[in-house]
Amino acid sequence: MKKILLLCSMLLVVTLSLVGCGSKDKESAEGEKKYNYYTADQLKEAIESKKDITLVDIQPKEDYDKHHIEGTIPTYAYPAEKDEEKAKIDTVLPKLEENDNPIIVVCPGGGSGAKNTINYLESKGIKSDRMFILEKGQKGWPYRELLEK
Repeated sequence: MKKILLLCSMLLVVTLSLVGCGSKDKESAEGEKKYNYYTADQLKEAIESKKDITLVDIQPKEDYDKHHIEGTIPTYAYPAEKDEEKAKIDTVLPKLEENDNPIIVVCPGGGSGAKNTINYLESKGIKSDRMFILEKGQKGWPYRELLEK
């Protein structure tokens, strides 16, 4: 009898832990943050038609100095994880708060650095619907004629 109770208890524990894991997986899949993106073509069109946008570049200084899209505001904040990197983003906050223009974040590859920047800017009160990530980042930018060197 003790063996049956022990076996049932173990089966119950295993079942509950599997059910718990399943619900956590659903939560993380459903709760995953979504980011807005700008393609290179969309950004090129916005630049050429002189739309009111704000380009925030977080590339490291060496990369920014080699090449960057014209009209970007440099922060050198990549990967925007540490406090000193976030402090570099703080320097552009006044420019971002003075209007409601779309903000396009340019990072080396269009990934985690841009997401970190957007998360940080949201924590500072910038609305998420204004912020976009340049798909594929600076490395994926195909329009050399719109680069400043």
